Amino acid sequence: MMSFSALGAAHGAAAIAALGFGLFVLADRKGTSAHRALGAAYVAAMVATNGTALGIYRLTGQIGPFHLLALISLATVARGVAAVLRRRPGWLARHYACMAWSYLGLLSAAAAEAISRAPLAARWVHNGVDGMRLGLVCVAAILLVGFFLVPRLQARALAGAAER
Repeated sequence: MMSFSALGAAHGAAAIAALGFGLFVLADRKGTSAHRALGAAYVAAMVATNGTALGIYRLTGQIGPFHLLALISLATVARGVAAVLRRRPGWLARHYACMAWSYLGLLSAAAAEAISRAPLAARWVHNGVDGMRLGLVCVAAILLVGFFLVPRLQARALAGAAER
């Protein structure tokens, strides 16, 4: 049986908002005022998503791997924002990589959540630990795809930025 809480609802709402804002940021032309505004909304939603994630313990009742992933996600977003604010050599590549990886991490968390709750997963998920294992497999699979996809997309985006 699923349990619901205000913290869980806030986490879900923030994650859905981050998915939407992030999609628009990635799909839109870079460097525009819309990119900056949606990017700021994405960052705020990611901070809320990860902040609330740190307070959720329903899977195992204690700190677990998803808490560590939330801290890594916060650090990745912070590094991407710092790159923009400091504008040191290589900032654009750093910003792109951090934000792309933060979005990929968000997608992997969303997939893990969706798959672990899917009716077909019931044969593998009998408790919180099983759900956590299945979720981590989803995260690993999506991040593995990212290791091939992000550098290619980054090269294309940076080449487009150099043309402008």
